[in-house]
Amino acid sequence: MNHFLALDIGRKHTGVSFADMRVGIAMPLATLHHETPEELVQLLHPLIEARQIGRIVVGMPYLMNGSEGEEAGWVRRVLELLTHAFPSCEISLLDERETSRMFYGAHAEDRHAEAAVRILSTFLERSQGKAS
Repeated sequence: MNHFLALDIGRKHTGVSFADMRVGIAMPLATLHHETPEELVQLLHPLIEARQIGRIVVGMPYLMNGSEGEEAGWVRRVLELLTHAFPSCEISLLDERETSRMFYGAHAEDRHAEAAVRILSTFLERSQGKAS
């Protein structure tokens, strides 16, 4: 359970970041390009297995008023597939409205993966705050 993966899920592009809790720093991995939720889950299989992921953190794109729009419905479909495909992984949601909008790199080359870093960094900060 020491390895975390975060996802910034989009309809065609999903940013992925990784953290080993022994180090506690989120790092961008890649952007996965896909056409369907099923294709996304297939692309995640080798990443989750190779890195021995114990928890997947997913950014939830709530609307500004807190309700769920069309994009949140897409993410929920992916969540359903993730739950079935990776039953040994804990899955956590993080409200994307609460993540910093600043990129960690001044010239982020992969904005999707950087968005996943923001999601995972926010999650890790909160987790460490609760452990204190």
